[in-house]
Amino acid sequence: MKKKIIGIIFLLLVIILAGLIFRSFENLYSGIITNKPENFDKNYQTLKGIFKVFGLSDLIFEITGKNGPKTYYVLLQNNMEIRPTGGFMGSYAKLKFRNGGMEEVVVQDIYVPDGQIAGHVDPPVPIQMAFKQGWFRLRDSNWDPDFPTSAKIIGWFFEKGNEEKADGMIAVNLNLVKDLFELTGPINLVDYRLKVDQNNFYQIAQEYAEKDFFAGSTQKANMMSALVNGMISKLKKLNLKQTIILSKIIYLNLQERQVLVYLPETKAAEMIKKMGWDGSMKKYSPSEKDLNDYFYLVESNLGANKANLYVQRKIEQEITVLDTKSIQKRTKIVFKNESKYFTPVKPGFWGGDYINFLRVYLPSSVLEISAKVDGKQVEEKELFLEEKKDLNLRGFGFFVKVPAKSESEILIEYKMPADFRNKRTKYFLTIQKQPGIEELPYKLTTPGYVFEKSLRQDTEIKAKILYN
Repeated sequence: MKKKIIGIIFLLLVIILAGLIFRSFENLYSGIITNKPENFDKNYQTLKGIFKVFGLSDLIFEITGKNGPKTYYVLLQNNMEIRPTGGFMGSYAKLKFRNGGMEEVVVQDIYVPDGQIAGHVDPPVPIQMAFKQGWFRLRDSNWDPDFPTSAKIIGWFFEKGNEEKADGMIAVNLNLVKDLFELTGPINLVDYRLKVDQNNFYQIAQEYAEKDFFAGSTQKANMMSALVNGMISKLKKLNLKQTIILSKIIYLNLQERQVLVYLPETKAAEMIKKMGWDGSMKKYSPSEKDLNDYFYLVESNLGANKANLYVQRKIEQEITVLDTKSIQKRTKIVFKNESKYFTPVKPGFWGGDYINFLRVYLPSSVLEISAKVDGKQVEEKELFLEEKKDLNLRGFGFFVKVPAKSESEILIEYKMPADFRNKRTKYFLTIQKQPGIEELPYKLTTPGYVFEKSLRQDTEIKAKILYN
C-alpha cells in the first residue's frame, strides 16, 4: 500500500512538473513573439536544463538576441518556380530580435534592393542562356545548392542593394505557410476585403504580385506585409496546445528541408549544421572497405513561370556489377508536366513548358558519365561540369524541356570503383532531397536488394551488393 501511494505521488509530481515545463515553454514563446523580453529570463530558467540536454541553449540565446541585437532575412521562396535552395525569392521579411524579444517585422519586394545594386556581376552561364540579361541579380542568387554558400552570396547582394548586414538567413518555402494556415485558420485582411486560407493564399499572393505590376509598384510588398503580419498576429494568440503543434510544424519543415537556417560560425551554427537544418550539401567520404555513394538531384526552373505547380518526378536507380573492381549505375528520371496550358497564363504565370536546368551531384570517383534526354545523347558541349573539391563531389548539369501535357525521360549512366574480393560488399548510399520538393518517389535495385520509398527528407540507405 505504501509503495502504491509513493507511486501515485511520484506520478502526480511528474504531471505537475510537465505542466510547469509546458506552461513555461508557452510563456517563453509568448514573450519572444509579443516582444516582452522582460519575461525571458524568468521563463527560460525553468527550461534551462531541458535546453542544455538537447544542446539548444546557445541557439535560443543567439537567435533571440540575448547576446546582442540580431537581424535576419527570411527569404520567402516560391517553390512553384523551383530553384536550388527551394524556390524563386520574390519577397523577403526582415526579422529583428533584441534581448529575447521579436521586434516589428518588415516585408519587402526582392526587386527593391535588386534595383539599387550598382556595377556588374557576370551571371552563371545557364542563367544567361535562359534570360539573356547579362548580369547576376539578387533574385537569382540562391543558385548554389549548398545553402550556406548561397546565403553568403545573397547577403553580399543585399548589402550592395543598400540593405543592412544580416546576422543570418532563413529560407522558407510555401509548404510551411500551408502548414501554418492549417494551424491558425484563415486570416481576414479587412483592408483588402479578403479571407485568406491554405486553399487560396497562393493564388491571391500571385495575383497581387503580378497583376498590373510596374517598376516601383508597392502592391506586392503591401499585400505580403499584410499577410505576414496577419499570420504573426494569429501566432501571438496560440494556446499551449497550439504552441506545441507549432513546434512540431517547424521541426518537420526543418527536417524535410522546407526551412533552411544559415548562421555565421558560432556554437549555434554548429548545432544547426549537426541537426541537418542548414541546407548544406553533405561531404562524400570514400571508404577502402565498403562502397559509399552519394546522389543529389537539383532542379532549377528557368522558364519564368510557375510550371512546378504541375510537375511530378520519379527516380529509379539500378546497380550492375561489372567485375570485381567496378559497378555500373543506371539512373532513370521521369518528369511529368500536367500543366493545362501550353503557355503561361496570367495572373500568376501558371503552367506552361517546364524549362529545367537539371544538375546531378555524384562522388568525385565516378567515371564515364553519359546522359540522354528522351533517348537523345546529351553532347559534351551541352554539359556543364562542376567540381566541389571540398565535398569530394562532382556535378554536371544540362537543360531539360518538359512540354505541357507531356513527360520526359532522362537516363544517366556512370561507373564507380568497387571491391568484390569477398563476393559481396556493404553499400551505403546518401540521398539528399532538394528543398521545395515535397516528396521524391525513389527506387533502388541492386543484386540481392530492392529499396522503394517516397522520400520526404535526406535518406541513408544501407545494403549489400552480391557478386556472382
